[in-house]
Amino acid sequence: MDLDGQDATAEQSRVAELEALVSRLRHDLRGVITPAALVGDQLRKHSDPAVQRAGGRIGEPVRRVLEKLDATYRQVPARPAQTAGPPPGTRPNAADGRPTKE
Repeated sequence: MDLDGQDATAEQSRVAELEALVSRLRHDLRGVITPAALVGDQLRKHSDPAVQRAGGRIGEPVRRVLEKLDATYRQVPARPAQTAGPPPGTRPNAADGRPTKE
């Protein structure tokens, strides 16, 4: 039994699940936060200086959160494209199709 291959496959699966979770979470958070940023932008365009300041107090922290979300997303490394077939130095196991060391 090839535990190294199974461990690597399990690790790749966990990494893929984590990447998907981060992507969904980022998307959901942006969906909730973006309207607040837009409201802040609109308030900063108001003729009353007090309303403009309130817009800045709303908009700036929201913009920083959005920037942090984007920075977090950029930190997730791009995974190389998966190639067809077993990893180098292995061959498919006839019994179950999983790769085994040669």
